Amino acid sequence: MLPIIHDKKPLIHHLTNTVTINDCANMTLALGGSPVMAEDVLEVEEMVGLADAVVINTGTLHPSIREAQLLAGKTANRLGKPIILDPVGTGATTLRTNFINELMHDIQFTVIKGNASEIKTLIGQATTTKGVDVAEGESLDFQAVHTFAAQTNQVIVVTGPIDFVTDGSRQCRLDVGTKRLGQVTGTGCMTASLIATFLGAGYGRFEAAVYGTYLMGKAGELADRQAGIGDFRTGLFNAVSLMTEETLQEVQTDGN
Repeated sequence: MLPIIHDKKPLIHHLTNTVTINDCANMTLALGGSPVMAEDVLEVEEMVGLADAVVINTGTLHPSIREAQLLAGKTANRLGKPIILDPVGTGATTLRTNFINELMHDIQFTVIKGNASEIKTLIGQATTTKGVDVAEGESLDFQAVHTFAAQTNQVIVVTGPIDFVTDGSRQCRLDVGTKRLGQVTGTGCMTASLIATFLGAGYGRFEAAVYGTYLMGKAGELADRQAGIGDFRTGLFNAVSLMTEETLQEVQTDGN
């Protein structure tokens, strides 16, 4: 248990995709936060005002969620609330790419988390995609990500075989996890929920991004002891719910 999070029980407002909404809610609960999934434009501003952090996930777009996400992001900026963007599938379609560019233009995000294909699209590098999944063999210029983070004043998280986190000054490579995380829908979405929960509990933006990303990888390693994929998925929630401050102390960061 992480006392800082359990004592505060931060409210995390998700405007996320319909495929993984339940998993994101349960992962937030597992870490000690309190999830809410309010996306009606008539209550979005009020809910952002109550929330400790906001998650915007572009996995399943439709007109009303796009309107709500823009409004939530602008409201969070106005109120000084931390906000994380999960630009799911950017580069896959014109609609998706244009909308995410609109979000980036209108909203100052605290953290942006994506796979290599998604982050390459955001920073303007050529890429290939497989719908909402990372293309096999996708490579990334991490110095370009570092520069992008510095220029935009946002923490960037690139998930993959080795996760990379940078705020443009500090950076961290996380060699943790298992290939089985890619066999369960929504582990990336759940990672965004973990990061948001750390943010909502008052952790610094770089630390929140590192810790949230690390915990998903660590949970994957612990759950990998399970034979079936269903048991593995359940094991992720179990592992996160049992994480402690000692787990966070395993993380090594550098300032290069």
